[in-house]
Amino acid sequence: MNLDPESDEPLTDEEFDVLERFLSSNAVCDDAMDVVMLHGFLTAVISGPNMVMPSAILPWVWDARHATRQPRFLSAGRARKMSGLIIQYWNDINNTLNHCPDLFEPPRRTTEWKGEEVLTLDEWCKGYCKGIDIDREAWEPLLERHPEWFNVILLFGTASGYHELEQRDYTVEQRRSFAILLTAAALNIHQFWCEERRELMEQGERPNMIAAVSRPKDRTGKHTGRSELDAQDENGSEDLFLVDSLGRTPEDAFHPLALSPLSTCITRESTSVDVHIYRAGNDSCDGWILEIIDLLGTSTVWDDPFPTDGAALAEALNTIKAHGIASVTGGLPEHVTKH
Repeated sequence: MNLDPESDEPLTDEEFDVLERFLSSNAVCDDAMDVVMLHGFLTAVISGPNMVMPSAILPWVWDARHATRQPRFLSAGRARKMSGLIIQYWNDINNTLNHCPDLFEPPRRTTEWKGEEVLTLDEWCKGYCKGIDIDREAWEPLLERHPEWFNVILLFGTASGYHELEQRDYTVEQRRSFAILLTAAALNIHQFWCEERRELMEQGERPNMIAAVSRPKDRTGKHTGRSELDAQDENGSEDLFLVDSLGRTPEDAFHPLALSPLSTCITRESTSVDVHIYRAGNDSCDGWILEIIDLLGTSTVWDDPFPTDGAALAEALNTIKAHGIASVTGGLPEHVTKH
């Protein structure tokens, strides 16, 4: 078994800097998420009503506007490294929300407001809105039931909300209180959907799984690459891709992921996990990736690809047989004591 031992650990400062630099480099298009927007996006995806696979979220990370422009990497290993850091970031947020919610808070970035320092919430809220929009229909019942939980998110995360911010003369104290309200809202939303999923499982059902990119629709029913909560921007941006020191564009591009038909659900000892087997959609020679996701959304990814999807499935079954299903489910982080 060659599990990635670091995928369930928080990003180190160095890893966070690597991811931050990559997402702000010319390896990705101008509309790629930064690490703050990514945190908000992943928080919504983790907290939402359905299970969302990496193949459905990565295109939005690389291109938050259209989910069509992919980055170029200098090697397949580099692609796996960056995707792995995002999965690690995902697991860190997931573990915090599920096991130590008192420690949860959006990344702290500040700006000056009326001569004083306040937290910047815009990018995080935009990311959260994008996480809602990729599964908008499933989110609608909660948006209607508890609109107060979304007030701050929509205020900072949408064009109409930001227009209201500019029109209203909020005090510094009010702006600072928004950060507290935002954290409380994110935790309330997460708890709500967790309880909904538990009720489904008690009834013998499972949340839906989103395995492919689903683009939001505008009010006419047409698909659009942007959040329907946001204003339409007619100004396109040019793709910028990473080149080597000689100015050559590398051929290794990140492609959308193809899900194997052998992907399945495994239940042992009253515990179920989803086994996802996928590879680059261009029939890449890099092989098949094995990922196992538990009901809390914790992801376990094998370091090395497999030559066939059958070999990946066999590895999953052998691992669970040899080490028990608990070996591929999320537990409390090492720094948290179980009470």
